[in-house]
Amino acid sequence: MLSTMDPALLAELHGPAWARLSTLASRNTLDAREAEEFLALYRSASKDLSRIQTVAPDSEVSIRLSSIVHRSRMQLTGVPLGLRGSLVQFWVVSLPAALYSLRWMFLGVFAFFVGISVLTTVWAYNDPAVLEGFGDAEMRRRLAEEDFVDYYFEHPSGFFTVGVWANNAWIAVQWVALGILGFPIVFGLILNAFNVGLSGAIMFEFGHGAEFFRYILPHGIPEITCILIAAAAGLQIFLAWVVPGPRTRRAALARAARSLITVALGLVVLLFLSGIIEGFVTPSSLPDVIRIGIGALYTVGIVVYAIVLGRPALRAGDTGDLSDDRAGYEVVAVD
Repeated sequence: MLSTMDPALLAELHGPAWARLSTLASRNTLDAREAEEFLALYRSASKDLSRIQTVAPDSEVSIRLSSIVHRSRMQLTGVPLGLRGSLVQFWVVSLPAALYSLRWMFLGVFAFFVGISVLTTVWAYNDPAVLEGFGDAEMRRRLAEEDFVDYYFEHPSGFFTVGVWANNAWIAVQWVALGILGFPIVFGLILNAFNVGLSGAIMFEFGHGAEFFRYILPHGIPEITCILIAAAAGLQIFLAWVVPGPRTRRAALARAARSLITVALGLVVLLFLSGIIEGFVTPSSLPDVIRIGIGALYTVGIVVYAIVLGRPALRAGDTGDLSDDRAGYEVVAVD
């Protein structure tokens, strides 16, 4: 196999391709055909170098090829995609691929969150001691009849939108970044699910269950979806650290973190749109079916976006991670 082949034999087989790569890497400009050839040769040479370094990292062939690959990488990184190309790559390939890769973890997180929320509502509503532990009857009545709804009207819509967005975006970024620890994500999910369930129980206690759904569903559907995506991304990073697979723990963690930080950046924008719904649609006088429909339609759009663009991108090998030439070499763990 090539992975165990003698470096000298590999150099004899692929030497002409390496020489061609070296020639192209020394040029200041490349036409379209040469650029395509250069990229293909670079990827092939990078794989060859990885194979050689596993068996003879200090060999003359390894040193020579390393120099060629290094110069080629400098050529690649010296010609960035540009702002427009980077944005297209991010929104059309990287982000949907990363979102689609989280589908099973997201479904697990969603079931966990909704399950705790529903159980908390039923438990608190049927056990007066739980509600009394939250506060006296007057405080609960004020929450159900005044504070819950007034929250959406006490600030101008624009100011409210920015405040909600900043808070939710900060939570999403934190949950992705703290994913390596695992426990903060699980604790955060339980705490937020308990708060939602308890609020629902108090609203139902005083006969305002309809208002609870009228004001929480329009923005809550997309907002909670985005927050749960952040939780899924964080837990996926934790899983990569605990179960690294064939890679070293460090390499698996780095790969997952690079891929899923893409999700954190995308959620900042997605949550801004959710904030607009909470600031302008939720407190509006539109019929309930339209207000809730807007939130539901936006959520469906996120799901369709992840599936339609993410599935083919993931099948093509894009996970939201950096390309191999930018991410560096990986070391495969062996027993």
